[in-house]
Amino acid sequence: MTTHTEKSTAEEDSDIIEFLNRKLANLTVASDAAEVLGKNDDGLPVCEVSMLLPHYAEVVYNALHSSVRQLRLAAVVRLRKYLSLQNVDERVDNVLALGIIPLLIEFLECYHDNLLQYETAWIITNIAAGSTQHTQALVAGDVTQHLIKVLTTSSNIEVQTQIIWALGNIAGDGAVFRDIILSAGVIDPLLYILTHYDKYDYMAVRITVWATANMCRGCRCSDPSWSLITPAFPILGAMVQLNDIEIISDACWGMSRILNGTHKHREHALKQTQSVIDAGALTVLTSSFLTTKNLTLRRDACLAVSNVAAGTYKQVNAVLTEPNLMENIVALLWDNDMKVVKEACWVLSNSTSLHNPGHIQIILQHDIISPFLHHLRIPGTSHEILNKLIDTLVNILSVGDLSGPNSSQILANEYADKLASAGIVEALIMTWNNPVINEVVKEKVRGLLERWFYGYLPRNEENGDEIEEDIASIEERVSRLTIMGGVF
Repeated sequence: MTTHTEKSTAEEDSDIIEFLNRKLANLTVASDAAEVLGKNDDGLPVCEVSMLLPHYAEVVYNALHSSVRQLRLAAVVRLRKYLSLQNVDERVDNVLALGIIPLLIEFLECYHDNLLQYETAWIITNIAAGSTQHTQALVAGDVTQHLIKVLTTSSNIEVQTQIIWALGNIAGDGAVFRDIILSAGVIDPLLYILTHYDKYDYMAVRITVWATANMCRGCRCSDPSWSLITPAFPILGAMVQLNDIEIISDACWGMSRILNGTHKHREHALKQTQSVIDAGALTVLTSSFLTTKNLTLRRDACLAVSNVAAGTYKQVNAVLTEPNLMENIVALLWDNDMKVVKEACWVLSNSTSLHNPGHIQIILQHDIISPFLHHLRIPGTSHEILNKLIDTLVNILSVGDLSGPNSSQILANEYADKLASAGIVEALIMTWNNPVINEVVKEKVRGLLERWFYGYLPRNEENGDEIEEDIASIEERVSRLTIMGGVF
């Protein structure tokens, strides 16, 4: 069985993507650094917001611990405004220096005071938008558990939205924090919101899609958390249908991260790949990704399909029988981006690798020969593409041998006859004569011509009707082609 194991360019691009910062500070209500706080007599000293900490640290600390609700709320609002300024990292340091994480948890669980909950969640959101050390401080203080608890028990959409924002920032800091959140049960409430998106406002849906995408980033099929994120795939796919560029963008990001995870650690992947199929991935790939104008998503989609096709008989069959999937894959053999073409070639190579006659018959119902001829003939086709095209031809022809009435007779191979009639011999000769192809490709072409197409090669007729059959003369028959004796 052929397995997609080499590091493709699409994979390298995705590895870089995994390191991109996916944190987002809540600056929705932009604070003015020169804004004067306390003009409305909130019980705290009058000061510019940028000067709040560390200058008034003791005052703020005492207000947060006050038994007077309005004073506590005033201090929380001031901290939120302070953290909504630029230079987040420095300001987070000053806030954490107050040692108030246990107090933030207490405020977060004040269900009778939604405003206090909301403002507190906003503070946590912007702390989590800081450095990894800032995120670690929240996680070490058990904030994530309480965020998820309030998310699942609160009925206030604004509070839920701000909590999801905070969780998205924590997950955006890396795999360790993401797995902590996933294992705590965050996916179910997120997917509930997305499934019932019509009951929530725009901001709630927008932030939930973004946070869900962050949960999917960097998760590999060998990870314990893999089974937790696969149910997100079809739901994110439904979000692509919404008429909003931000939601669509983040939904596509999340699904591309799940797709990227399917090709890592292949030895662990068969069961996990089945879970992606069961979640409806092939249908979503076909309807939304294989035909998208987004280059990265087309590559990721082909990559995902190729790895499903490298699986069991059942998984290959799922690929080949998914309505319109193979039509889209064959169309991508003509894609302007050669990386997409290469991934599409992997799909065909893997789909034929089990040498199953039924699979071969399904594939040959599609016009794969025309793009094959095109890529074999043009001098600029990459070695990677040529390798996969030839591997696919070998797989098909091997099945032709098995299904022929006499496998020892090459001419009994019905597929060889069909391919030769379509012009594959001339195309292979052009590939051989390409001065830039490497020896691996040359050897594969030699094997194809010698084993299956020797009888179809151009022949020199001498002495009337006598036809030269000596394999040593084959160089003359294919221009500069030289085929040495032996069997491929």
